[in-house]
Amino acid sequence: MAPAPVGCWVKTTSPARIDLAGGWTDTPPVSYEYGGTVVNAAIKVDGSHPLEARVRRISTEPVIRFWMEGQDEPVVCREKEDISDYGHPLAPAALSKTGVLCIGLVDLADKRSLAEQLAANLGADGDGAIGLEVITASRLPMGSGLGGSSILGGALLQAMGVAVGRAMDTSSLVHAVLKLEQMLSSGGGWQDQVGGLYGGFKICRSPAQLPLKVESEVLSASPETVAKFNSHLVLCYSGRARLARNLLQGVLRRWAARLPEVVDTVSNLVPSSPLILSPASRNLGLWRRSRMRRRSSPRCSAAMSKPSRGASLRTGRRRS
Repeated sequence: MAPAPVGCWVKTTSPARIDLAGGWTDTPPVSYEYGGTVVNAAIKVDGSHPLEARVRRISTEPVIRFWMEGQDEPVVCREKEDISDYGHPLAPAALSKTGVLCIGLVDLADKRSLAEQLAANLGADGDGAIGLEVITASRLPMGSGLGGSSILGGALLQAMGVAVGRAMDTSSLVHAVLKLEQMLSSGGGWQDQVGGLYGGFKICRSPAQLPLKVESEVLSASPETVAKFNSHLVLCYSGRARLARNLLQGVLRRWAARLPEVVDTVSNLVPSSPLILSPASRNLGLWRRSRMRRRSSPRCSAAMSKPSRGASLRTGRRRS
């Protein structure tokens, strides 16, 4: 695939996602042992996609310039050392730095300078590209629990891939985000990026095997069903953030200890997730009661996460 013309912005936007059933079963090593099955849905926030990435090749100087919404000045990388803090999720432009490494534009182990690698990888077709400019934006609160970081990573890799001639299909993009998050040291599973990179409702599965392979099936839903579903959902943010990396570490420590409530929760989640797709669940009243039973089942929420702070998603009937 040919890269986008020099100076031409490639823009990608993505929705957020909500988990309907099976959350946590997608997270390694849980998914390696039990397999993962998740049902989730892509959602707009205030009527639009809340996540955006824009990328373009430049011919003016051999740098990578990272812009983040809300900041007046970019993070400018002129040397390989300027990217070396990519593994710290709170470092400036950490996600974008990791994206550049994940897609193979820069190799920190390569003896060539950053400028030499950029010239070789961005201007191989002789059009004079020697640098890159990246803009990322999220209108989701940090730690909202809507999959923002993973989905933004997917949007970033997609925009970057099209801009430099290394575009991926959606399935490959899902797996690339898994790699990106391991490099970023935030960890995590695959349901966030599946939820945002595939539209609508979908069921996603990964067998209990290595290497991990995620298969996603988009589910058909009539406009009437979508409208009915929307009328029963209210998104509420508590104002309290969770850092996915810290939450995940706590969950995996309890999983490694084989605490009975954690193991029991996971063993029930995997087979029960597809039940939400049964004909009975298409009645939203039945689905809502099933969802509430799942949330109150043997300390499900507390066993898996025990967050001291968290975002809240409430389902309920709107009153006219």
